[in-house]
Amino acid sequence: MEGYSKQWSEWNTATQKDFTNLTNGNYIFKVRAKINEHTASEISSIKIIILAPWYASNWAWAFYFICLIIALIIGKRIYEAKLKRDQQKIADALQKEQEEYLKKKTEASEKQIIRLEKEKLQNELAGKSRELANSAMSLVYKNELLQKISQELNKLKDKKDQKPQEDQLRKIQKIIDDGMNDERDWNLFENSFNEAHESFFKKLKANHPDLVPNDLKLCAYLRMNMSSKEMASLLNISVRGVEIRRYRLRKKLAVPHDKNLTEFLIEI
Repeated sequence: MEGYSKQWSEWNTATQKDFTNLTNGNYIFKVRAKINEHTASEISSIKIIILAPWYASNWAWAFYFICLIIALIIGKRIYEAKLKRDQQKIADALQKEQEEYLKKKTEASEKQIIRLEKEKLQNELAGKSRELANSAMSLVYKNELLQKISQELNKLKDKKDQKPQEDQLRKIQKIIDDGMNDERDWNLFENSFNEAHESFFKKLKANHPDLVPNDLKLCAYLRMNMSSKEMASLLNISVRGVEIRRYRLRKKLAVPHDKNLTEFLIEI
Protein backbone atom coordinates (compact mmCIF):
# COMPACT_ATOMS: atom_id res chain seq x y z
CA MET A 1 0.00 0.00 0.00
CA GLU A 2 1.80 3.12 -1.23
CA GLY A 3 1.47 5.89 1.35
CA TYR A 4 1.13 3.31 4.11
CA SER A 5 3.97 0.79 3.66
CA LYS A 6 6.89 0.43 1.26
CA GLN A 7 7.30 -3.34 1.38
CA TRP A 8 5.23 -6.17 -0.04
CA SER A 9 3.37 -8.31 2.43
CA GLU A 10 4.12 -12.04 2.83
CA TRP A 11 2.53 -14.39 0.28
CA ASN A 12 -0.68 -15.94 1.49
CA THR A 13 -3.85 -17.49 0.10
CA ALA A 14 -6.18 -14.82 1.55
CA THR A 15 -8.35 -13.00 -0.95
CA GLN A 16 -8.59 -9.83 1.18
CA LYS A 17 -6.35 -7.47 3.07
CA ASP A 18 -7.17 -5.34 6.09
CA PHE A 19 -5.59 -1.94 6.75
CA THR A 20 -6.30 -0.12 10.01
CA ASN A 21 -5.66 3.43 11.26
CA LEU A 22 -5.43 4.88 7.79
CA THR A 23 -5.38 8.64 7.86
CA ASN A 24 -7.13 10.75 5.28
CA GLY A 25 -5.26 11.10 2.02
CA ASN A 26 -4.52 9.27 -1.29
CA TYR A 27 -3.27 5.67 -1.37
CA ILE A 28 -2.46 3.17 -4.14
CA PHE A 29 -3.20 -0.45 -3.33
CA LYS A 30 -1.06 -2.82 -5.37
CA VAL A 31 -1.64 -6.55 -5.65
CA ARG A 32 -0.07 -9.45 -7.58
CA ALA A 33 -0.64 -13.23 -7.75
CA LYS A 34 1.74 -16.14 -7.85
CA ILE A 35 0.92 -19.29 -9.79
CA ASN A 36 2.62 -22.60 -9.27
CA GLU A 37 5.03 -20.99 -6.92
CA HIS A 38 6.94 -19.41 -9.75
CA THR A 39 4.87 -17.37 -12.13
CA ALA A 40 3.61 -13.98 -10.93
CA SER A 41 0.90 -12.02 -12.60
CA GLU A 42 1.08 -8.38 -13.55
CA ILE A 43 0.69 -5.86 -10.71
CA SER A 44 -2.81 -4.45 -10.39
CA SER A 45 -3.28 -1.05 -8.79
CA ILE A 46 -6.30 0.48 -7.14
CA LYS A 47 -6.32 4.14 -6.17
CA ILE A 48 -7.93 4.72 -2.80
CA ILE A 49 -8.95 8.12 -1.50
CA ILE A 50 -9.80 8.44 2.18
CA LEU A 51 -11.66 11.61 2.90
CA ALA A 52 -11.09 13.56 6.09
CA PRO A 53 -13.94 13.57 8.65
CA TRP A 54 -16.37 16.45 8.36
CA TYR A 55 -14.86 18.25 11.32
CA ALA A 56 -11.43 18.16 9.64
CA SER A 57 -12.53 19.09 6.16
CA ASN A 58 -11.39 22.24 4.37
CA TRP A 59 -14.82 23.76 4.88
CA ALA A 60 -14.58 22.92 8.56
CA TRP A 61 -11.12 24.50 8.80
CA ALA A 62 -12.40 27.53 6.94
CA PHE A 63 -15.32 27.72 9.40
CA TYR A 64 -12.90 27.33 12.30
CA PHE A 65 -10.75 30.10 10.88
CA ILE A 66 -13.74 32.41 10.45
CA CYS A 67 -14.90 31.60 13.99
CA LEU A 68 -11.40 32.34 15.26
CA ILE A 69 -11.36 35.71 13.47
CA ILE A 70 -14.81 36.53 14.83
CA ALA A 71 -13.73 35.44 18.32
CA LEU A 72 -10.61 37.60 18.08
CA ILE A 73 -12.67 40.58 16.91
CA ILE A 74 -15.24 40.07 19.69
CA GLY A 75 -12.46 39.54 22.24
CA LYS A 76 -10.70 42.68 21.02
CA ARG A 77 -13.90 44.70 21.33
CA ILE A 78 -14.65 43.26 24.76
CA TYR A 79 -11.09 44.07 25.86
CA GLU A 80 -11.28 47.59 24.41
CA ALA A 81 -14.65 48.16 26.11
CA LYS A 82 -13.26 46.89 29.44
CA LEU A 83 -10.14 49.01 28.98
CA LYS A 84 -12.30 52.04 28.22
CA ARG A 85 -14.41 51.40 31.33
CA ASP A 86 -11.27 51.01 33.45
CA GLN A 87 -9.79 54.19 31.99
CA GLN A 88 -13.04 56.02 32.69
CA LYS A 89 -13.05 54.73 36.26
CA ILE A 90 -9.44 55.85 36.71
CA ALA A 91 -10.22 59.24 35.13
CA ASP A 92 -13.29 59.65 37.36
CA ALA A 93 -11.27 58.69 40.43
CA LEU A 94 -8.47 61.12 39.49
CA GLN A 95 -10.97 63.89 38.79
CA LYS A 96 -12.68 63.24 42.12
CA GLU A 97 -9.34 63.30 43.94
CA GLN A 98 -8.36 66.48 42.10
CA GLU A 99 -11.68 68.12 42.94
CA GLU A 100 -11.30 67.13 46.59
CA TYR A 101 -7.71 68.42 46.61
CA LEU A 102 -8.73 71.70 44.97
CA LYS A 103 -11.65 71.99 47.36
CA LYS A 104 -9.40 71.47 50.37
CA LYS A 105 -6.80 73.83 48.92
CA THR A 106 -9.47 76.44 48.23
CA GLU A 107 -10.86 76.08 51.73
CA ALA A 108 -7.36 76.36 53.20
CA SER A 109 -6.63 79.41 51.02
CA GLU A 110 -9.92 81.02 52.01
CA LYS A 111 -9.18 80.35 55.68
CA GLN A 112 -5.70 81.79 55.22
CA ILE A 113 -7.08 84.86 53.46
CA ILE A 114 -9.72 85.32 56.17
CA ARG A 115 -7.07 84.95 58.86
CA LEU A 116 -4.74 87.42 57.15
CA GLU A 117 -7.56 89.88 56.57
CA LYS A 118 -8.59 89.51 60.21
CA GLU A 119 -5.03 90.10 61.36
CA LYS A 120 -4.76 93.07 59.00
CA LEU A 121 -7.98 94.55 60.33
CA GLN A 122 -6.85 93.94 63.90
CA ASN A 123 -3.51 95.60 63.19
CA GLU A 124 -5.21 98.50 61.45
CA LEU A 125 -7.65 98.81 64.32
CA ALA A 126 -4.82 98.71 66.83
CA GLY A 127 -2.92 101.31 64.79
CA LYS A 128 -5.97 103.55 64.55
CA SER A 129 -6.55 103.12 68.27
CA ARG A 130 -2.98 104.16 68.99
CA GLU A 131 -3.26 107.09 66.62
CA LEU A 132 -6.53 108.11 68.26
CA ALA A 133 -5.02 107.82 71.71
CA ASN A 134 -1.95 109.77 70.63
CA SER A 135 -4.10 112.44 69.02
CA ALA A 136 -6.29 112.62 72.11
CA MET A 137 -3.28 112.98 74.40
CA SER A 138 -1.79 115.61 72.14
CA LEU A 139 -5.06 117.53 72.06
CA VAL A 140 -5.36 117.33 75.82
CA TYR A 141 -1.86 118.66 76.26
CA LYS A 142 -2.33 121.44 73.74
CA ASN A 143 -5.64 122.39 75.31
CA GLU A 144 -3.96 122.58 78.70
CA LEU A 145 -1.27 124.73 77.19
CA LEU A 146 -3.80 127.05 75.57
CA GLN A 147 -5.75 127.24 78.83
CA LYS A 148 -2.61 128.35 80.66
CA ILE A 149 -1.95 131.00 78.05
CA SER A 150 -5.61 132.10 78.25
CA GLN A 151 -5.39 132.35 82.03
CA GLU A 152 -2.28 134.49 81.84
CA LEU A 153 -3.91 136.73 79.24
CA ASN A 154 -7.01 137.09 81.42
CA LYS A 155 -4.80 138.19 84.27
CA LEU A 156 -3.38 140.88 82.04
CA LYS A 157 -6.89 141.93 80.97
CA ASP A 158 -7.92 142.32 84.63
CA LYS A 159 -5.15 144.84 85.08
CA LYS A 160 -6.55 147.41 82.69
CA ASP A 161 -4.79 150.31 84.30
CA GLN A 162 -1.41 148.64 84.42
CA LYS A 163 1.00 147.76 81.68
CA PRO A 164 1.75 144.07 81.29
CA GLN A 165 4.30 143.06 83.82
CA GLU A 166 7.57 141.66 82.56
CA ASP A 167 7.31 138.57 84.77
CA GLN A 168 3.85 137.73 83.40
CA LEU A 169 5.08 138.09 79.83
CA ARG A 170 8.00 135.88 80.67
CA LYS A 171 5.59 133.31 82.10
CA ILE A 172 3.55 133.33 78.90
CA GLN A 173 6.68 133.04 76.80
CA LYS A 174 7.95 130.23 78.99
CA ILE A 175 4.65 128.34 78.60
CA ILE A 176 4.90 128.71 74.83
CA ASP A 177 8.55 127.66 74.80
CA ASP A 178 7.83 124.69 77.04
CA GLY A 179 4.99 123.63 74.75
CA MET A 180 7.16 123.89 71.68
CA ASN A 181 10.04 121.99 73.28
CA ASP A 182 7.98 119.40 75.16
CA GLU A 183 9.21 115.85 74.54
CA ARG A 184 5.84 114.13 74.99
CA ASP A 185 4.76 114.87 71.44
CA TRP A 186 8.13 113.68 70.21
CA ASN A 187 7.89 110.43 72.19
CA LEU A 188 4.46 109.72 70.75
CA PHE A 189 5.77 110.53 67.30
CA GLU A 190 8.80 108.28 67.80
CA ASN A 191 6.66 105.29 68.83
CA SER A 192 4.27 105.72 65.92
CA PHE A 193 7.18 106.27 63.52
CA ASN A 194 8.88 103.06 64.69
CA GLU A 195 5.68 101.09 64.14
CA ALA A 196 5.32 102.45 60.62
CA HIS A 197 8.99 102.14 59.67
CA GLU A 198 10.07 98.90 61.37
CA SER A 199 12.10 100.17 64.31
CA PHE A 200 13.93 102.84 62.31
CA PHE A 201 15.31 104.58 65.39
CA LYS A 202 16.57 101.33 66.93
CA LYS A 203 18.58 100.52 63.81
CA LEU A 204 19.83 104.08 63.55
CA LYS A 205 20.96 104.18 67.20
CA ALA A 206 22.60 100.77 66.90
CA ASN A 207 24.63 101.81 63.84
CA HIS A 208 25.33 105.36 65.03
CA PRO A 209 25.26 105.55 68.85
CA ASP A 210 26.71 109.10 68.83
CA LEU A 211 23.50 110.63 67.45
CA VAL A 212 21.71 113.02 69.80
CA PRO A 213 17.90 113.42 70.06
CA ASN A 214 17.88 116.42 67.70
CA ASP A 215 19.79 114.35 65.14
CA LEU A 216 17.20 111.56 65.43
CA LYS A 217 14.39 114.04 64.90
CA LEU A 218 16.07 115.40 61.81
CA CYS A 219 16.60 111.84 60.48
CA ALA A 220 12.90 111.07 60.94
CA TYR A 221 11.79 114.26 59.19
CA LEU A 222 14.24 113.64 56.34
CA ARG A 223 12.99 110.08 55.93
CA MET A 224 9.45 111.50 55.67
CA ASN A 225 10.81 113.74 52.88
CA MET A 226 9.77 116.97 54.60
CA SER A 227 10.87 120.34 53.25
CA SER A 228 13.42 122.50 55.05
CA LYS A 229 10.69 124.98 55.95
CA GLU A 230 8.54 122.25 57.53
CA MET A 231 11.51 120.88 59.46
CA ALA A 232 12.45 124.37 60.65
CA SER A 233 8.96 124.84 62.06
CA LEU A 234 9.00 121.49 63.88
CA LEU A 235 12.54 121.95 65.23
CA ASN A 236 11.87 125.60 66.14
CA ILE A 237 14.94 126.80 64.22
CA SER A 238 15.59 128.74 61.03
CA VAL A 239 15.84 127.20 57.55
CA ARG A 240 19.55 128.03 57.65
CA GLY A 241 19.81 126.13 60.93
CA VAL A 242 18.20 123.11 59.24
CA GLU A 243 20.82 123.19 56.48
CA ILE A 244 23.62 123.35 59.04
CA ARG A 245 22.19 120.39 60.93
CA ARG A 246 21.85 118.44 57.68
CA TYR A 247 25.52 119.03 56.95
CA ARG A 248 26.57 117.90 60.44
CA LEU A 249 24.28 114.87 60.23
CA ARG A 250 25.80 113.81 56.91
CA LYS A 251 29.24 113.87 58.50
CA LYS A 252 28.09 111.83 61.52
CA LEU A 253 26.47 109.22 59.29
CA ALA A 254 29.48 109.18 56.94
CA VAL A 255 27.22 109.48 53.90
CA PRO A 256 29.18 109.43 50.61
CA HIS A 257 29.32 112.72 48.70
CA ASP A 258 27.47 111.25 45.71
CA LYS A 259 24.67 109.86 47.90
CA ASN A 260 21.51 111.78 48.73
CA LEU A 261 20.98 112.02 52.50
CA THR A 262 17.22 111.38 52.29
CA GLU A 263 17.75 108.29 50.08
CA PHE A 264 20.40 107.02 52.51
CA LEU A 265 17.96 107.24 55.42
CA ILE A 266 15.12 105.63 53.46
CA GLU A 267 17.35 102.62 52.71
CA ILE A 268 18.03 101.97 56.41
